[in-house]
Amino acid sequence: MKSPRKLTRSKTTKNLLVTGASSEMGNALIRQLLNNSGLKVKAMVHRSPVNIHGCEIRPGDLKKTDSLVQTFSGVDTVVHIAGLTKSTRESDYFEINVSGTKNLIEACLESGVKKIIYISSVAVSSEGGGYASSKLEAEHFIKKSGLKWVILRPAQVYGERAEDSINRLIHWIQRYIFVPVIGTGECKLSPVFIDDVVSAMTRAVINEEIENKTIVLAGPEELTYDEFVDRVAAHFGVKRFKLHIPAGLIELVSVLLSKVGINIFSPDQVPRLLFDKSYGISLAKEMLNYSPRYLEDGIKNKHSQ
Repeated sequence: MKSPRKLTRSKTTKNLLVTGASSEMGNALIRQLLNNSGLKVKAMVHRSPVNIHGCEIRPGDLKKTDSLVQTFSGVDTVVHIAGLTKSTRESDYFEINVSGTKNLIEACLESGVKKIIYISSVAVSSEGGGYASSKLEAEHFIKKSGLKWVILRPAQVYGERAEDSINRLIHWIQRYIFVPVIGTGECKLSPVFIDDVVSAMTRAVINEEIENKTIVLAGPEELTYDEFVDRVAAHFGVKRFKLHIPAGLIELVSVLLSKVGINIFSPDQVPRLLFDKSYGISLAKEMLNYSPRYLEDGIKNKHSQ
Protein backbone atom coordinates (compact mmCIF):
# COMPACT_ATOMS: atom_id res chain seq x y z
CA MET A 1 0.00 0.00 0.00
CA LYS A 2 1.29 3.42 -0.92
CA SER A 3 1.93 5.84 1.90
CA PRO A 4 -0.06 9.10 1.77
CA ARG A 5 1.60 11.91 -0.11
CA LYS A 6 3.00 14.73 1.94
CA LEU A 7 1.52 18.13 1.29
CA THR A 8 3.58 20.36 -0.95
CA ARG A 9 3.03 23.93 0.13
CA SER A 10 3.67 26.86 -2.12
CA LYS A 11 6.73 28.93 -1.19
CA THR A 12 4.93 32.07 -2.30
CA THR A 13 1.60 33.44 -1.17
CA LYS A 14 -1.32 31.99 -3.09
CA ASN A 15 -4.35 34.16 -3.76
CA LEU A 16 -7.43 32.01 -3.42
CA LEU A 17 -11.12 32.74 -3.98
CA VAL A 18 -14.04 30.61 -2.80
CA THR A 19 -17.47 30.79 -4.44
CA GLY A 20 -20.50 29.68 -2.46
CA ALA A 21 -18.89 31.23 0.59
CA SER A 22 -22.21 31.71 2.40
CA SER A 23 -22.90 27.97 2.43
CA GLU A 24 -21.99 25.99 5.52
CA MET A 25 -19.32 24.12 3.57
CA GLY A 26 -17.91 27.29 2.01
CA ASN A 27 -17.84 29.04 5.35
CA ALA A 28 -16.10 26.12 7.05
CA LEU A 29 -13.55 25.85 4.24
CA ILE A 30 -12.65 29.53 4.40
CA ARG A 31 -12.14 29.39 8.16
CA GLN A 32 -9.82 26.41 7.80
CA LEU A 33 -7.90 27.97 4.91
CA LEU A 34 -7.31 31.14 6.92
CA ASN A 35 -5.22 29.06 9.32
CA ASN A 36 -2.65 28.64 6.53
CA SER A 37 -0.22 31.56 6.44
CA GLY A 38 0.63 30.89 2.79
CA LEU A 39 -2.84 31.79 1.57
CA LYS A 40 -4.72 35.02 1.00
CA VAL A 41 -8.38 34.02 1.02
CA LYS A 42 -11.20 35.84 -0.71
CA ALA A 43 -14.91 35.02 -0.66
CA MET A 44 -17.28 35.64 -3.54
CA VAL A 45 -20.75 36.60 -2.36
CA HIS A 46 -23.93 37.10 -4.32
CA ARG A 47 -27.01 37.58 -2.15
CA SER A 48 -26.17 36.18 1.28
CA PRO A 49 -23.66 38.20 3.34
CA VAL A 50 -20.45 36.67 4.67
CA ASN A 51 -18.48 38.08 7.57
CA ILE A 52 -15.29 36.17 8.35
CA HIS A 53 -12.38 37.97 9.98
CA GLY A 54 -9.33 38.02 7.73
CA CYS A 55 -11.24 37.17 4.56
CA GLU A 56 -11.66 39.69 1.75
CA ILE A 57 -15.23 39.85 0.45
CA ARG A 58 -15.83 40.29 -3.27
CA PRO A 59 -19.24 40.51 -4.96
CA GLY A 60 -19.91 38.29 -7.95
CA ASP A 61 -22.74 36.79 -9.99
CA LEU A 62 -22.38 33.53 -11.93
CA LYS A 63 -24.86 34.84 -14.47
CA LYS A 64 -22.65 37.84 -15.34
CA THR A 65 -19.21 37.10 -16.78
CA ASP A 66 -18.17 40.76 -16.68
CA SER A 67 -18.70 40.95 -12.93
CA LEU A 68 -16.70 37.76 -12.43
CA VAL A 69 -13.68 39.09 -14.33
CA GLN A 70 -13.34 41.86 -11.78
CA THR A 71 -14.06 39.47 -8.91
CA PHE A 72 -11.24 37.14 -9.97
CA SER A 73 -8.63 39.86 -10.47
CA GLY A 74 -5.33 38.84 -8.87
CA VAL A 75 -6.61 35.36 -7.98
CA ASP A 76 -4.50 32.24 -8.62
CA THR A 77 -6.98 29.50 -7.68
CA VAL A 78 -10.77 29.41 -7.55
CA VAL A 79 -12.60 26.89 -5.38
CA HIS A 80 -16.01 26.68 -7.01
CA ILE A 81 -18.63 25.55 -4.49
CA ALA A 82 -21.57 27.71 -5.57
CA GLY A 83 -24.36 25.84 -7.29
CA LEU A 84 -28.03 24.97 -7.25
CA THR A 85 -28.97 21.76 -5.44
CA LYS A 86 -32.78 21.93 -5.35
CA SER A 87 -35.31 23.20 -7.86
CA THR A 88 -38.68 22.21 -9.24
CA ARG A 89 -37.52 23.28 -12.72
CA GLU A 90 -34.80 21.29 -14.46
CA SER A 91 -33.74 24.33 -16.50
CA ASP A 92 -32.69 26.12 -13.30
CA TYR A 93 -29.97 23.53 -12.66
CA PHE A 94 -28.47 24.09 -16.09
CA GLU A 95 -28.67 27.86 -15.82
CA ILE A 96 -26.66 27.93 -12.58
CA ASN A 97 -24.59 24.74 -12.56
CA VAL A 98 -23.70 24.63 -16.25
CA SER A 99 -24.04 28.13 -17.73
CA GLY A 100 -22.80 29.66 -14.48
CA THR A 101 -19.74 27.39 -14.50
CA LYS A 102 -19.05 28.25 -18.15
CA ASN A 103 -19.19 31.94 -17.24
CA LEU A 104 -16.83 31.29 -14.35
CA ILE A 105 -14.35 29.49 -16.63
CA GLU A 106 -14.45 32.33 -19.15
CA ALA A 107 -13.78 34.87 -16.40
CA CYS A 108 -10.96 32.74 -14.98
CA LEU A 109 -9.24 32.62 -18.37
CA GLU A 110 -9.63 36.36 -18.85
CA SER A 111 -8.46 37.17 -15.31
CA GLY A 112 -5.37 34.96 -15.33
CA VAL A 113 -6.62 32.36 -12.85
CA LYS A 114 -4.43 29.26 -13.10
CA LYS A 115 -6.49 26.55 -11.40
CA ILE A 116 -10.08 25.61 -10.58
CA ILE A 117 -11.04 23.24 -7.80
CA TYR A 118 -14.61 22.27 -8.58
CA ILE A 119 -16.84 20.88 -5.84
CA SER A 120 -19.10 18.49 -7.68
CA SER A 121 -20.97 15.49 -6.26
CA VAL A 122 -21.04 11.70 -6.40
CA ALA A 123 -24.51 12.27 -7.88
CA VAL A 124 -23.22 12.91 -11.39
CA SER A 125 -25.07 11.02 -14.09
CA SER A 126 -27.25 11.46 -17.13
CA GLU A 127 -29.73 9.16 -15.39
CA GLY A 128 -30.11 10.94 -12.05
CA GLY A 129 -32.36 13.85 -12.96
CA GLY A 130 -31.65 17.51 -13.65
CA TYR A 131 -29.15 18.13 -10.86
CA ALA A 132 -27.07 15.04 -11.62
CA SER A 133 -27.02 15.80 -15.35
CA SER A 134 -26.06 19.43 -14.78
CA LYS A 135 -23.14 18.53 -12.51
CA LEU A 136 -21.88 15.99 -15.04
CA GLU A 137 -22.01 18.58 -17.82
CA ALA A 138 -20.29 21.18 -15.64
CA GLU A 139 -17.47 18.71 -14.96
CA HIS A 140 -17.05 18.28 -18.71
CA PHE A 141 -16.52 22.01 -19.19
CA ILE A 142 -14.08 22.17 -16.27
CA LYS A 143 -11.95 19.42 -17.82
CA LYS A 144 -11.99 21.10 -21.23
CA SER A 145 -11.28 24.59 -19.87
CA GLY A 146 -7.55 24.66 -20.53
CA LEU A 147 -6.96 25.47 -16.86
CA LYS A 148 -5.45 23.19 -14.25
CA TRP A 149 -8.32 21.54 -12.44
CA VAL A 150 -9.29 19.25 -9.59
CA ILE A 151 -12.80 17.86 -9.25
CA LEU A 152 -13.93 16.76 -5.80
CA ARG A 153 -17.08 14.65 -5.51
CA PRO A 154 -18.50 14.63 -1.97
CA ALA A 155 -21.07 11.98 -1.11
CA GLN A 156 -23.99 12.60 1.28
CA VAL A 157 -22.55 15.26 3.60
CA TYR A 158 -23.99 15.56 7.10
CA GLY A 159 -23.14 17.91 9.93
CA GLU A 160 -24.26 20.97 8.01
CA ARG A 161 -27.47 22.91 8.45
CA ALA A 162 -30.45 20.88 9.59
CA GLU A 163 -32.44 21.63 6.42
CA ASP A 164 -30.05 19.61 4.24
CA SER A 165 -31.49 16.25 3.18
CA ILE A 166 -29.23 13.83 5.06
CA ASN A 167 -29.47 15.95 8.20
CA ARG A 168 -33.25 16.09 7.97
CA LEU A 169 -33.26 12.31 7.80
CA ILE A 170 -31.01 12.01 10.86
CA HIS A 171 -33.23 14.41 12.81
CA TRP A 172 -36.35 12.56 11.66
CA ILE A 173 -34.98 9.21 12.81
CA GLN A 174 -34.06 10.74 16.15
CA ARG A 175 -37.55 12.16 16.75
CA TYR A 176 -40.22 10.06 15.03
CA ILE A 177 -41.12 6.39 15.34
CA PHE A 178 -42.04 5.89 11.66
CA VAL A 179 -39.40 6.61 9.02
CA PRO A 180 -40.42 6.93 5.35
CA VAL A 181 -38.09 5.10 2.97
CA ILE A 182 -38.09 5.72 -0.77
CA GLY A 183 -38.46 2.49 -2.73
CA THR A 184 -37.05 -0.79 -1.47
CA GLY A 185 -34.47 0.77 0.83
CA GLU A 186 -31.65 -0.97 -1.07
CA CYS A 187 -30.13 2.14 -2.69
CA LYS A 188 -26.59 2.78 -1.47
CA LEU A 189 -25.39 5.73 0.60
CA SER A 190 -21.93 6.61 1.90
CA PRO A 191 -22.49 9.41 4.43
CA VAL A 192 -19.49 11.63 5.13
CA PHE A 193 -19.01 14.15 7.93
CA ILE A 194 -18.52 17.75 6.79
CA ASP A 195 -15.25 18.24 8.69
CA ASP A 196 -13.69 15.34 6.79
CA VAL A 197 -14.77 16.84 3.46
CA VAL A 198 -13.48 20.30 4.36
CA SER A 199 -10.12 18.91 5.49
CA ALA A 200 -9.77 17.09 2.17
CA MET A 201 -10.71 20.23 0.26
CA THR A 202 -8.06 22.18 2.17
CA ARG A 203 -5.42 19.61 1.28
CA ALA A 204 -6.45 19.79 -2.37
CA VAL A 205 -5.88 23.55 -2.23
CA ILE A 206 -2.45 23.57 -0.62
CA ASN A 207 -1.01 20.51 -2.38
CA GLU A 208 0.44 21.93 -5.59
CA GLU A 209 1.06 18.48 -7.07
CA ILE A 210 -2.61 17.58 -7.38
CA GLU A 211 -4.06 18.56 -10.73
CA ASN A 212 -6.34 17.11 -13.39
CA LYS A 213 -7.79 14.53 -11.00
CA THR A 214 -11.36 13.58 -10.10
CA ILE A 215 -11.49 12.51 -6.45
CA VAL A 216 -14.43 11.04 -4.54
CA LEU A 217 -14.95 12.14 -0.93
CA ALA A 218 -17.29 9.55 0.54
CA GLY A 219 -17.56 7.90 3.92
CA PRO A 220 -15.53 4.84 4.94
CA GLU A 221 -18.38 2.43 4.16
CA GLU A 222 -21.41 1.95 1.94
CA LEU A 223 -24.80 1.44 3.57
CA THR A 224 -28.20 0.72 2.11
CA TYR A 225 -30.88 3.26 2.98
CA ASP A 226 -32.42 0.70 5.35
CA GLU A 227 -29.06 0.06 7.02
CA PHE A 228 -28.53 3.79 7.44
CA VAL A 229 -31.88 4.16 9.22
CA ASP A 230 -31.08 1.21 11.48
CA ARG A 231 -27.60 2.49 12.34
CA VAL A 232 -28.81 5.99 13.19
CA ALA A 233 -31.66 4.60 15.30
CA ALA A 234 -29.26 2.29 17.14
CA HIS A 235 -26.91 5.21 17.79
CA PHE A 236 -29.71 7.15 19.48
CA GLY A 237 -30.96 4.03 21.26
CA VAL A 238 -34.43 4.14 19.74
CA LYS A 239 -36.68 1.68 17.92
CA ARG A 240 -37.89 2.81 14.50
CA PHE A 241 -40.25 1.35 11.91
CA LYS A 242 -39.51 1.84 8.23
CA LEU A 243 -42.34 2.69 5.83
CA HIS A 244 -41.32 1.79 2.27
CA ILE A 245 -43.05 4.05 -0.24
CA PRO A 246 -42.90 3.39 -4.01
CA ALA A 247 -40.51 5.81 -5.69
CA GLY A 248 -42.99 6.56 -8.47
CA LEU A 249 -45.63 7.62 -5.96
CA ILE A 250 -43.24 10.02 -4.23
CA GLU A 251 -42.20 11.55 -7.56
CA LEU A 252 -45.84 12.02 -8.56
CA VAL A 253 -46.79 13.62 -5.24
CA SER A 254 -43.77 15.94 -5.31
CA VAL A 255 -44.65 17.12 -8.82
CA LEU A 256 -48.29 17.73 -7.89
CA LEU A 257 -47.36 19.59 -4.72
CA SER A 258 -44.83 21.76 -6.57
CA LYS A 259 -47.59 22.91 -8.92
CA VAL A 260 -49.42 24.48 -5.98
CA GLY A 261 -46.29 25.97 -4.46
CA ILE A 262 -45.57 23.28 -1.87
CA ASN A 263 -41.95 22.20 -2.28
CA ILE A 264 -41.17 19.56 0.33
CA PHE A 265 -38.43 18.24 -1.92
CA SER A 266 -37.51 18.50 -5.58
CA PRO A 267 -38.94 15.88 -7.95
CA ASP A 268 -35.46 15.03 -9.23
CA GLN A 269 -34.24 14.12 -5.75
CA VAL A 270 -35.82 10.67 -6.13
CA PRO A 271 -33.85 9.56 -9.23
CA ARG A 272 -30.81 11.35 -7.77
CA LEU A 273 -31.02 9.14 -4.69
CA LEU A 274 -31.77 5.85 -6.42
CA PHE A 275 -29.20 5.58 -9.21
CA ASP A 276 -25.96 3.67 -8.54
CA LYS A 277 -22.98 5.81 -7.57
CA SER A 278 -19.24 5.31 -7.27
CA TYR A 279 -18.01 5.63 -3.68
CA GLY A 280 -14.39 4.51 -4.04
CA ILE A 281 -12.06 6.65 -1.92
CA SER A 282 -8.68 5.04 -2.64
CA LEU A 283 -7.46 8.05 -4.64
CA ALA A 284 -8.51 10.42 -1.85
CA LYS A 285 -6.60 8.32 0.67
CA GLU A 286 -3.50 8.33 -1.53
CA MET A 287 -3.46 11.98 -2.55
CA LEU A 288 -5.23 13.76 0.32
CA ASN A 289 -4.34 11.59 3.32
CA TYR A 290 -8.09 11.09 3.57
CA SER A 291 -9.44 9.17 6.55
CA PRO A 292 -13.17 9.81 7.01
CA ARG A 293 -14.81 8.91 10.29
CA TYR A 294 -17.55 6.32 10.67
CA LEU A 295 -21.20 7.36 10.86
CA GLU A 296 -21.62 7.06 14.62
CA ASP A 297 -18.49 9.12 15.29
CA GLY A 298 -19.66 11.81 12.91
CA ILE A 299 -23.14 12.01 14.44
CA LYS A 300 -21.62 12.18 17.91
CA ASN A 301 -19.40 15.05 16.77
CA LYS A 302 -22.31 16.77 15.01
CA HIS A 303 -24.45 16.75 18.13
CA SER A 304 -21.62 17.93 20.36
CA GLN A 305 -21.06 21.10 18.30
